[in-house]
Amino acid sequence: MASITPAATADAAARAQWAAALDALELSLDDAARAMTVSTNADGGVIPTLPAWTPPLALGALPAELAVRVQDLLTNQQKLIGELEQARTLTLRHLTAVRSVPPERDARASVYLDVNG
Repeated sequence: MASITPAATADAAARAQWAAALDALELSLDDAARAMTVSTNADGGVIPTLPAWTPPLALGALPAELAVRVQDLLTNQQKLIGELEQARTLTLRHLTAVRSVPPERDARASVYLDVNG
């Protein structure tokens, strides 16, 4: 029977820490993507702001077997950033259009000025 070395135990712990950190990042990405698709919740209220991300401490080097997972996460983050930029541009266009509409005038106010008397 093979004995477990301290190095193997440390490697397993590092993989577990990295896996947990990646799990948290993937969940945050999923939450952000869901927040983009729905502007209000079922009650009509605004969806709560997503919490700020806090980087994990002392993870050490990325285990090689997690490199593909990290690359997938990065690709998905970049896609979401692109979608956010498109949504921002569209929102700015809509805001510009809304601001171009003159405000409603007071119906009691005169529309014409009688300069002839």
